[in-house]
Amino acid sequence: MSDSLRIQSLSMLFLVMAVQILALAVTPAMSVSQERVFEDPTSAANPIYYMLLILAFTALLLLAIKKNLSWLVSGFIQIAIASSIYYLAVAFLPPIYALLAAAGGLLLVRYYPEWYVIDGLGIAVSAGISSLFGLSMTVIPALILLVILAAYDAISVYKTRHMVSLAEGVLKMKAPLLFVVPKSRGYSFRRDQSILSSSDQTSPADEKPGSRASSGKRGAYFLGLGDAIIPTILVISANTTFPPGGILGVNIPALGAMLGTYLGFLLLMSTSRGRPQAGLPFLNSGVILGFLAGCALAGVSPF
Repeated sequence: MSDSLRIQSLSMLFLVMAVQILALAVTPAMSVSQERVFEDPTSAANPIYYMLLILAFTALLLLAIKKNLSWLVSGFIQIAIASSIYYLAVAFLPPIYALLAAAGGLLLVRYYPEWYVIDGLGIAVSAGISSLFGLSMTVIPALILLVILAAYDAISVYKTRHMVSLAEGVLKMKAPLLFVVPKSRGYSFRRDQSILSSSDQTSPADEKPGSRASSGKRGAYFLGLGDAIIPTILVISANTTFPPGGILGVNIPALGAMLGTYLGFLLLMSTSRGRPQAGLPFLNSGVILGFLAGCALAGVSPF
C-alpha cells in the first residue's frame, strides 16, 4: 500500500471513528425521548424487520435507477437525510430550530454538494441513525442483525452484484449516501465529471496496480454510510444494555466493539481482489469479536 493510499485509508477510518464518537455523545440526549424504531428492543424479530426495510429500500432505488427516475431517487434520499438530521437535532433543540437545521442541511446537499459538506452531513446522519437503532435493540437482536447483514453484503457484492450497481447509480447522482475522501487537495466533488462516466471500483481496498480503480479516473475514494452505521449500532446497544463505566462513560464491551471495528476496517483496507469489496463481513466480524472480548474482560455475559 502506497503512502498516499495509506493516508486515504486512515482518513476513512477517522470518519468511522467520528461517527461512533458522535453517536455515543448524542445517545444520552436521544434516549430521553421515547421514540424508538421497534416497540420491543429485546425482540429477535427486529433484525427481520430491519432486513425487510433494507430490501424494500434497495429494490425501490434499483427500480428507479433502472427506469432513469433519478429525480425520484434523489428526492427520496434527500427526504431521508433531512428526516435523520431533524431527529438528531430535535434531541437538543426545539422542534422549530430542528426543522430549520434539517432544511439547512437539505439545501446544502441540494445546491452545494461539496465533499466536505457531504462528509459532515454523513457523520451527523450516520451518528443519528446508529444511535436510534442502537437504542431500539438490545445486544442479542443487534448481533443477529450484524450477522445477517454481513452475509447479505457478501452475497449482494460478490454474487448478485446488485449492491455494486446501486452504489454506481447513487454515485452518479452524487447522492449523499457516501463518504468522500479526495485524492488531492484541490479536488471538488461538485465538479468531478469522471463519476458520471466511470464504473470504477470506489474502495481503496481495490486501489492496486492492475485494478480498474488504479487507472486514476476518479479524484476521490468513496465509503458507504452503511459501513459506519451498522457496526456502530452494536456499539450503542452494548453501551446502553450493560452498566456504565469504562472510559468517559463508555463501558468495556462498547469500547471493545469500537476497537474491533477499527481492526476490521484496517483488515478490509489491506485486502484487494481487484474487484469491489464487501465491507460488512470485515467490519461486522471485527465489531462482534471486539464486543465479545470486551464482555469477557468486563466479566459480563453477552447472552
